[in-house]
Amino acid sequence: MTGGNESCTAGLTSMSYLTCLTYILEEWTGVEDIGDYLSYAFYILWVLFPLVVVFVLPGVIVVLFYVSILWLHIYKRKNEIKEAYSHDVWIGAREMLATIWDGHGRIWHGYELHGVENIPQGPGLVVFYHGATPVDYIYFTARLHIMNKRRCSVVADHFVFRVPG
Repeated sequence: MTGGNESCTAGLTSMSYLTCLTYILEEWTGVEDIGDYLSYAFYILWVLFPLVVVFVLPGVIVVLFYVSILWLHIYKRKNEIKEAYSHDVWIGAREMLATIWDGHGRIWHGYELHGVENIPQGPGLVVFYHGATPVDYIYFTARLHIMNKRRCSVVADHFVFRVPG
């Protein structure tokens, strides 16, 4: 095993970092041919990766829904006294949630909003498709709020209002 002042490249033949790491793991665990075990572990990870991705994204969306609800509940309890004396205490909560959901849409889906200038200043109607969860509407309203400081109301199916929270 290499000592405190020795390295894998100090010998007659220099090794790559991965070879050096494999050598150190073999010495430390006492298992010969640990590279075979590592390649098997990487193969299993490669096979199961699509399954992990399929379950991680909906899980992140559900967690973000409940974190948003929890954030609004805490914000409401914290600002109950201020609400009586100020015009609108929900500005900070809207900004925070719009930023969180816009970041999620950009990172996970590459969400962009084009044609905002075509939305009239007065009332307007935006028709869009939503699947099992209204995530695209949430991304739209978050981006619209960040870009134009406008709010958008929704007319939706009864299912949307049955989503917990």
